[in-house]
Amino acid sequence: MAFDKITNADRAGKGNVGQPDTPALSTADMQIQMDSLSNLAIDKFNAFIDKINAASTGAINIGAQVPSGVQAQANVQSVLNAMTTNVALNTQNRHSHANKAALDGITQAELNEYNRIATLLNTILSVQTSIIDDDKALATAGAVFNYVNNFDMRQKILATAWPVGSVYSSRGTSPTAVFGGSWNVLDTDSKNVTRYIRVS
Repeated sequence: MAFDKITNADRAGKGNVGQPDTPALSTADMQIQMDSLSNLAIDKFNAFIDKINAASTGAINIGAQVPSGVQAQANVQSVLNAMTTNVALNTQNRHSHANKAALDGITQAELNEYNRIATLLNTILSVQTSIIDDDKALATAGAVFNYVNNFDMRQKILATAWPVGSVYSSRGTSPTAVFGGSWNVLDTDSKNVTRYIRVS
């Protein structure tokens, strides 16, 4: 149901416009003629109010811009109905998802642990395939295996326990064979103990 405008045809012959200087009307008819234009406006306005106040159709008669994401006709009642349906569906979905029981069963301790892990993972900015000196990088399992597999323990012991200039005593076994590095013989005593000095 649409609202009707007052047209030129509606106004034709009403009011004082077009009447002769001395209208051939009685006093009562002249009053009706003079009031006809204002009465037209009153009648149209009352019809408008009746449509607005209609309990079942009032909001249907008022145009509205349909919001984005809402499927409705361009009137107030249709938009309200669509939004009411959407709210009801969203409420129902929030309370009926398949994993609700699992989520409800999460304890505070489990939530705290999850948050701790999430915080830890958020500090990792990259994944590396080799061991690097970076607290924000996480090495892959392969990188850790290769690092340990290729770790030269002999060189670590040599550098820490037997720096250049150290003297090593042995009976028959060269420190080069044990630790690596370069050693020179200092002397050999009567018990066949040889002293070596590390030169590099």
